[in-house]
Amino acid sequence: MKISEADEGWLRLLFGEPYEVKFQPEDTGSAIHVYDGNGDEILTYTTGVGWHEKESKAETQVHGTLKAAYYDAFRAARQEINAGVAGMEMQGGFDARA
Repeated sequence: MKISEADEGWLRLLFGEPYEVKFQPEDTGSAIHVYDGNGDEILTYTTGVGWHEKESKAETQVHGTLKAAYYDAFRAARQEINAGVAGMEMQGGFDARA
């Protein structure tokens, strides 16, 4: 199957360059696979499901880094809160567990 010139323009606009599109033959079920410049599959179309977006390796690394940063900040805040509550109990102040 050949991509029309108009569709090629849309694909370049959506995915940037470089990208690669592979068509899966009809005998095994129609599908289109779109790959980024690193060879990571980023988008798939199948007749039964429609379009399905996939994370590239770079996106997965960024999401992992962000999750780790948020988790570290959460743990530090939780420790501060717990330390503050323990300090109030030691001074005979307000009992936060009541």
